[in-house]
Amino acid sequence: MVTGFELFFSILIVAAASTVIGTVGFGFGLVAAPVLLLYLEPQQAVVVLNSLTAIMLAMVLVKNWRQLELRASAGLVLGGIVATPIGVLALNSASPSVLRITIAVVIIFLGLFSLTSVRLPFAERRLAGPTFGFLTSLAVTTIGIGGPLGAIYAIAQRWKPETVRASLALFFFSSDAVAFVLYAATGLVGRDTLANIGVMIPGLIIGFGLASILVNRINDRIFRYAVIAVIVIAGSVMLVREFTGI
Repeated sequence: MVTGFELFFSILIVAAASTVIGTVGFGFGLVAAPVLLLYLEPQQAVVVLNSLTAIMLAMVLVKNWRQLELRASAGLVLGGIVATPIGVLALNSASPSVLRITIAVVIIFLGLFSLTSVRLPFAERRLAGPTFGFLTSLAVTTIGIGGPLGAIYAIAQRWKPETVRASLALFFFSSDAVAFVLYAATGLVGRDTLANIGVMIPGLIIGFGLASILVNRINDRIFRYAVIAVIVIAGSVMLVREFTGI
């Protein structure tokens, strides 16, 4: 269980990650994973990340449920639920070192990819929802990161920002809730994991409050670049540490 300065910095990064996901609808793992992986084993970090994400998105969903596009979101949600058991099995059998390296590489790649304005025509097709849902949930359940994939689909639907946030909240909450049950069933949820989730909830509350204030006031461009800079730098540090043993 994290304590002392580790707990302090963990709560700070969870607050920052909650502010990001509460504002744009995704990105919790991208922001929080680099720091939490310094203090937790990879498997526990993924479980903690996804559990905190589910709690945060439950709050976002309660606030934005009127903006949901249920029919358009259904494929995304179903694809995500189908992929969840596969992701849990992969997480349960993965090597901690390989998992850390994979997470670091994905963090850096998705952070840099977020700088682009690439649009994927396939994301606008009927079968895109289940496909993006499956791939996103598989990535999130296994390594705690993959939100931008789901965001690409949601943005391609040309929804309003409120609808994007609500639809992504429904998708990630559904996937993470099913994942938690499977994590527990496969022995990935112990007392320390539950304790770490509990002590970091204040960070969620702080981040949710900040997101509620910032969501209609923030300069999207500056905020996006600042978050991406933190993501890429933190991911690079994590990768260097894994290879050098520092």
